[in-house]
Parts: sequence; structure tokens; C-alpha cells
Amino acid sequence: MLLGLKDDYSHDGRALVEDLTGWAQPPAVKKSGSFVSLAQMYKQIDACVGQLGLATLAVSTKALESGSSSDDSTYTNLENQLTSISTQRDALAAQMIALLENAEFNGQPFSNQQARQLISQGQALLNSVNTMT
Repeated sequence: MLLGLKDDYSHDGRALVEDLTGWAQPPAVKKSGSFVSLAQMYKQIDACVGQLGLATLAVSTKALESGSSSDDSTYTNLENQLTSISTQRDALAAQMIALLENAEFNGQPFSNQQARQLISQGQALLNSVNTMT
């Protein structure tokens, strides 16, 4: 991003713009006032050791510990919920990274309203997993 180089693939992550100032920060990132907040939520739901990853690990462990030789209903229920959460996370993360990358590399700012909506959905996803533990 700092060199202005373009590539033709999706990135797995985002630029750490918190440490960049002045000319080093792309204009669209500056205009997107909620860039950092959105990027931080993206990390929490997408990183393996983010809040969502750690919470789903706890739920999966709980699922494995549940049940007996005659009843796996708790395990099945929790794992099905985790599958749904993963699908929701994938869709939400795709929307987030699209906004972040477009601001970083394509000069397309996004509105605070767009960011707030996605951040809210991310927080709701985290809350739903946290209630499962």
C-alpha cells in the first residue's frame, strides 16, 4: 500500500493504518472515518485468535465434552450452530474486507454508516457465540 503497487488478488488482512500518518495514509482511508474501527472488528471475527475464533473454540470444546454414548444431541446442536455462525462470519468478513481494500488500494472511501452497520453485525455475531458458552 505504501508503494502504491497494485496486485490482482484479495489480501488476507489489511494495512495497519493506525501507524501511518500524513502522506502514507491513503486519502480514502482518511475520508473513511470508521476505517480503524471496521478493521479492528474485521480482525476480531476473522483472525484465528480473534474473539470469534476463541469463543467458537470454547463452544466446540463444550460440544465435545457433552453427551453420552446414547445422546449426542447437545454436540449436534452446538456444532450445527457453529456451522451457521461460520457461514454468517464468512459473508460478513467478505463485506468488510471489500470496503477496507477498496479504501486502501482503490481510493474508494466508505461511509461511517456502512462501517457502523457492519461493526454492529460483527458485534451481534460475537454476542451470539458468547451466549453459547
